[in-house]
Amino acid sequence: MTKPPKVQLPADFEVFFTAEHRRLLAYAMHQLRDRRDAEEAVLEAGTLIFRKWHTVLGHANPMALVYKIMRDVTRDFYRRSARVPEVAVAEPPDSAYLHELRSHEPLDTAMDTLRRAAPLQAECVTMRYLMQMEYADISDRLDITAGAARTNVSLGLARLRELMTTVPRQRLGGQ
Repeated sequence: MTKPPKVQLPADFEVFFTAEHRRLLAYAMHQLRDRRDAEEAVLEAGTLIFRKWHTVLGHANPMALVYKIMRDVTRDFYRRSARVPEVAVAEPPDSAYLHELRSHEPLDTAMDTLRRAAPLQAECVTMRYLMQMEYADISDRLDITAGAARTNVSLGLARLRELMTTVPRQRLGGQ
């Protein structure tokens, strides 16, 4: 299989960012698990993309570069925020969402393990099932072929199934 043709991005950054904002936010939400942090990360990535807009437009695969910038921002987000003194918030965050996310712990643990062991598989699974993207879109954003995206999703799902069945047993002392 060959790579899909280069996606033409609009010349105006504002048009692009308006169209792609929801997908970038969904990606950041999955990575950071907090809406406020995800919104801040998307705006930070948007600023970087805007500064490099001409480079992005001239890149061989502009969407892959956009998602690489987004990945880098989300990976560095908490590291960077730990170095910057926190400003007092007018309304303290509500921790009720932690109780709602408790049922997602096995998946989160398995995804973290997969992300460390096979980052490309984790990215492909995230984009396919959590962001509901087609294989062609995944291949465009990760600069791989659609067949490679399909293979990475399949391998990632198999590894997640394995992790989600073995991790809980290991926590219970191997029972």
